[in-house]
Amino acid sequence: MSQSQQKLCDACHERLATAHICYGNTGESRDLCDGCFEASAPEELRQSAAAVRTAHCQYCGGQPCTNGSDFLAIAMGIQQTRYMCTLCTQEFSRFPQQELKRAPAGLSQAEQLAAIGALCDKADAHMKQWVSQRGSG
Repeated sequence: MSQSQQKLCDACHERLATAHICYGNTGESRDLCDGCFEASAPEELRQSAAAVRTAHCQYCGGQPCTNGSDFLAIAMGIQQTRYMCTLCTQEFSRFPQQELKRAPAGLSQAEQLAAIGALCDKADAHMKQWVSQRGSG
């Protein structure tokens, strides 16, 4: 956003807005500066924003480009957030897709859950090895 497009905080009207807050399905939103956001946000949202500001890629330690729900964990019924850099995000997405192509058809639900659990462990081990090899290359 260029400086001419930057917005002043809707609350204090003094500092540049850095957070865009949407209020559910109401269609209402506010643009707040860091100070007004910190003062008005619920504790859970403030903690989440602080975690994002200090996050690093969980595999290589680099600057994360994404944070989001882990689709493998969600399949297991676990809500888990991952922070990853661009390269690790691409590899983390590629590896399970490759492995799922090899999965046998006709598994029961219990067998599918067990296979996904094993895939989670395998993907994590793969990422650690991949980053280690990438770092020495």
